[in-house]
Amino acid sequence: MRGKILTGFLALVALGLLALNVQVSNAHKWGSWHWDKSTIGMWVTGTYQTQSKAAIADWDSHTDLSLPLKSSHNDVSVFDGNYGATGWAGLASILEYEFDWWHNWCWCRIKHAHAKYNSYYGYSTANIQGVQCQEVGHTFGLDHSNTGGCMAKGYYSGSSNYTNSHNWSDVNSMY
Repeated sequence: MRGKILTGFLALVALGLLALNVQVSNAHKWGSWHWDKSTIGMWVTGTYQTQSKAAIADWDSHTDLSLPLKSSHNDVSVFDGNYGATGWAGLASILEYEFDWWHNWCWCRIKHAHAKYNSYYGYSTANIQGVQCQEVGHTFGLDHSNTGGCMAKGYYSGSSNYTNSHNWSDVNSMY
């Protein structure tokens, strides 16, 4: 009898730890959004192309993703403009998506996304790179995270204009 109680208790502990692990592994995902590939074509246009390309290069050089720059509208379009007093300095949008039959059974597989910087707010060039770094991260399916790095930008103190090891591990665990 005592052995069955101990076995039952250990099974409950194991299930609890498994549930906690699943929650942690999804902690910085933007819902269930994801790509079904690890090579994502990037198209950059606008006034602040240098900052946008630097943000993309930061992700490209530190993660398992391959982010080749393309000469036309592609998987992810990264651009800027003066959108007025909208309340946002950067905005990521998923414009095309499809049903994921194999992994999540949801309409969450990204086919095309945009990352935008709103120049209305007049950020420094370093901060523009940080905004684009975060918005590009969203197009990979990442959410904000209080771990430093650009995915914390504008939401948590200690944020940066660059990716960091936690951002990289979040992306690498997804792809």
